[in-house]
Amino acid sequence: MLGVIKGRKLIPLILVALTLLIASAILLSNQIPETSTNTAATTQAGGKVILRIATTTSLDATGLLNALKDRFEQKYPNVNVTWVAVGTGQAIEIGKRGDADLIIVHNRPIEDQFLQGGYGVHGITFAQNDFVILGPESDPVNVNSSKDVVEAFERIYQAGEAGKAVFVSRGDRSGTNLKELDIWKAAGLNATGKAWYVEAGQGMGQTLIMANEKQAYTLCDRSTFTSMKESVSLKILFEGDQRLMNFYRAILVNPEKFPHVEYDVAEKFVLFLVSEEGQNLIGNYKKGGQRLFNPIFGKIGLFGVNDPYESSQVEYWRSRLKG
Repeated sequence: MLGVIKGRKLIPLILVALTLLIASAILLSNQIPETSTNTAATTQAGGKVILRIATTTSLDATGLLNALKDRFEQKYPNVNVTWVAVGTGQAIEIGKRGDADLIIVHNRPIEDQFLQGGYGVHGITFAQNDFVILGPESDPVNVNSSKDVVEAFERIYQAGEAGKAVFVSRGDRSGTNLKELDIWKAAGLNATGKAWYVEAGQGMGQTLIMANEKQAYTLCDRSTFTSMKESVSLKILFEGDQRLMNFYRAILVNPEKFPHVEYDVAEKFVLFLVSEEGQNLIGNYKKGGQRLFNPIFGKIGLFGVNDPYESSQVEYWRSRLKG
């Protein structure tokens, strides 16, 4: 009888021991080594580190980002550069969630908010192009004779109200869309909701195609238009206003706020962008024999921009290049 009782007492003890053993094994299998900086989301099975970039669409649509990726991965074969191409506003939201290691955007006010909020660090301008107003070659509004970009928008508005013009907006909180809204504001006008004002809600390439189909006016970055101009009939009708300057800035996602980000790899990519090699690649990248972007690391002052933060970051990145 005593033997039977001992046997019955042993069964629960054995079950407890087995449960503890299984739990320990599960914990060990899920444990991430303290020395690892990678997460399951950013490391491939082959051991390559994935660099996640949230970028504005023009760098993707023109093919420049592919060219940068190819050269960078030749230098760092253990890295796979990936990206999602969206509007600047959406790219910044992705960065705010820590779902990217690096953002590349082009709207200074919301970039500054991103930095001031502690979401990003060491933002630096590395390339420049400009915006242009496109429209049908016949230019029924005579946009091409406007004295400045504000007058050009005023003419489009008046013609739209008279049923003589259509304007296609990206309508996606992208850098291009935000620039367009700034110009409407400067003109003291609000086109949103007007029958002649169409919001595409898409990237620049798709917006350009829609504007071409409607023979409408639109605001476009020069690089995207240059890369697509053989497939559309729209023409550049207004350009050259200082307010149409377009600057691209790379911003590292803050590792103090998001410890899982691949900060070291993202920093290497930015160092490549501002290096002599990267700047030369950007300057020599062409479509149809035309340069799409100007390399301007350390040269933003030449465009009349006085930005103390930018100056401090130029010095920071120059010191990192030397190091």
